[in-house]
Amino acid sequence: MRNLMISAAALALCFGASAANAQSENTTTTTTVQQPNGDTQTTRETTTTDESGYTQYRKTVTSKHRYDAAAFVAPSGFTYRRFSVGEHVPNALLGDSVVLNDYRNYALETPPAGLTWIRDGQDALLVDVRTGEVIQADYDVFNG
Repeated sequence: MRNLMISAAALALCFGASAANAQSENTTTTTTVQQPNGDTQTTRETTTTDESGYTQYRKTVTSKHRYDAAAFVAPSGFTYRRFSVGEHVPNALLGDSVVLNDYRNYALETPPAGLTWIRDGQDALLVDVRTGEVIQADYDVFNG
């Protein structure tokens, strides 16, 4: 029994160490731009560094330009909510009706294999198609 308890403690210590190594790091950059007409626009971008291979895509961006597009029609049973990087969207948002195949029209970068752009209300989300994890969130891309 004592050996089993020592083994369990050693195993817990190993899992704890690997979880600590898998942590991510956030960097936030705030940029304020003054336009010729005197208006200012502030953009905040948060980049998350991790070991999933999507480090360069992990960020939150507030769009500098809003695009006119058809009204967002939520999948049945879904109500809009703002998702953050690292959260998982429900399966209802992984369907074809919200996928942004024309992402270039909205100045969104080409997604790498395994990721796709979806629309969620006024936001564009880059998500992992297998897990639904939000890799990048571009807020306020679309007009109401």
